[in-house]
Amino acid sequence: MVDKENTVTSEDNTKENVLKFFKDYEIREENVQQYIDSIIKDFYKPSPSIYASNNDSVKEIQSKFGDSSIPEGIICDKNNINKYFSEIKENVIDKATRVSSPNMVGHMTTALPFFHRPLSKLVTSMNQNVVKVETSATTTFLERETLSKLHRAFFNQSPEFYEKYLSITEGTFGCITSGGTIANLTAMWVARNKAFPKTDSFDGIEKEGVISALRYYGYNDMAIVGSELMHYSFKKAADVLGMGLKNIYTIPVDSEYGIRIDLLIEKLEELKRKKIKVIAIVGIACTTEVGSIDNLEVLADLAKKYEALFHVDGAWGGSFIMSEKYRYLLKGIELADTVTIDGHKLLYTPMGCGIVLFKSPLLPTTTIRKVASYVIRAGSMDHGKTTLEGSRPANVLYLHASLNLLGHRGLSSLLDIAVENTNYMAELVKSYPQFEIISKPITNIFLYRYIPSWLRKDNEQFEVRYPVSPNSKTIEIEEVSTLYSNSTQDQTFDISDLTDKEENSFVEEEPSQYTNEENQVIDYFTTELQAKQKREGKGFVSKTTVKTTKYPNYEKGIDVLRVVIANPLVTHENIKAVVEEQIRLSQELEKEYKMKTQSI
Repeated sequence: MVDKENTVTSEDNTKENVLKFFKDYEIREENVQQYIDSIIKDFYKPSPSIYASNNDSVKEIQSKFGDSSIPEGIICDKNNINKYFSEIKENVIDKATRVSSPNMVGHMTTALPFFHRPLSKLVTSMNQNVVKVETSATTTFLERETLSKLHRAFFNQSPEFYEKYLSITEGTFGCITSGGTIANLTAMWVARNKAFPKTDSFDGIEKEGVISALRYYGYNDMAIVGSELMHYSFKKAADVLGMGLKNIYTIPVDSEYGIRIDLLIEKLEELKRKKIKVIAIVGIACTTEVGSIDNLEVLADLAKKYEALFHVDGAWGGSFIMSEKYRYLLKGIELADTVTIDGHKLLYTPMGCGIVLFKSPLLPTTTIRKVASYVIRAGSMDHGKTTLEGSRPANVLYLHASLNLLGHRGLSSLLDIAVENTNYMAELVKSYPQFEIISKPITNIFLYRYIPSWLRKDNEQFEVRYPVSPNSKTIEIEEVSTLYSNSTQDQTFDISDLTDKEENSFVEEEPSQYTNEENQVIDYFTTELQAKQKREGKGFVSKTTVKTTKYPNYEKGIDVLRVVIANPLVTHENIKAVVEEQIRLSQELEKEYKMKTQSI
């Protein structure tokens, strides 16, 4: 038989023990915080390597995380708490990637302003849920205000416009999301529903579904169109929205890695003839691989012509709207219907802060608005009515802090530092015969690759220049009205208004230097160099594969080293050290390669 008395006692003890975690009983939170602070202090000390675990194999690291069982006991005492955090320190913190290292010049994660660390404790302690006002009495309105600041930076409407939409229940300037992927997905969700709206005899695609919508409006399918450098999140969006990946149409890029407008027009006309509805044309403000920026003004005109939503993916480069020196690069972004921007990239917030902005605050309320009687009610200020995600933390506090503490001038200065450092590194790389620059920096990203000694050829690489304003051009490029002459025979698009806007679409590319066989060897060395530096070195650049007009017959694309500099703590000395380390490691690679080939 069950001993009821002992069972009750055990249950009481369990309740008492578990409540200790909530009442700060015996073990004071300050003691835990002191230990966490010491861990953080150690983490920020200079490390021999960005990857402190680079001497461990993947299997060795994985072996630390193989326990799939949940412990049964509840032990709220000092020894148990210390044991837990000690294990976390040893297995997780000590071997974590040092993303704030000034030798990390290859990814989009950077050092953060100091105030975000204590602010994260505040966000956790408040534990607000910004899905509705009842669980975020003040942060709902803080989020609304913060979104209005960003909206004003991009679209610059009248003061009366912002006063109106800050106070009414219908309309929103944008949505805070967990990242750029959800922001882009939200924009495509809006685009799809906007393309197939409700009428007197049709309830709209959100209620009737894709098949009924296509049938009602007389289309065979729907499409998203953008350059071949579009972010992978658009594939996810097409999948989730029931469109299918085959209905993402990617257009080749020119020598500057911007979308080919002539080929875009051809594709838009082809889709029109096939009765495929283009729901969105996507412009990119800094591709994640190359850093290139599409001609946003021309894309806006084309979106208007073909009645498609114009979305700008500015997850990386959108923040340059804050730069007095480089904001001109985003000319035309104010014409977008929707804009994605990531706070956790160049607005210097912690991870998990994406934003999608709507030029018209009523756009999401007329396309994707959803309500529920218990949580997001019609007529309320609840932000959950127009967000894809339901429960959300008040991460807007990070964004609000960056905008208010760093301010416009501070953010502008940080962006200027990033571009200047990137140009310095590009000039340095160009000075070494061991490297070939594949894409020059437009903002703070560029690509290059390693050329083994026996393949190097005399070649004067392009001069790396700081981006200049449109009023101080140094190179004259001929008019490109002939650009569109090869469009489809029944092309009706009038290009007369676009020639000025598209004058930089094509830049003559230098002839190919290397054969496909030579490119395979260069790919090998570039890939091995990046892996060797990550494994053995103190610096880091990332690697990607891109197609380039320089080697059009090398269909798979060339392997390249990718530089991304956002960290304001990066110095010229750090940059020199990273490049010189690559020179040293590449010499070792060549010796190893020659030994292998000789033995074969």
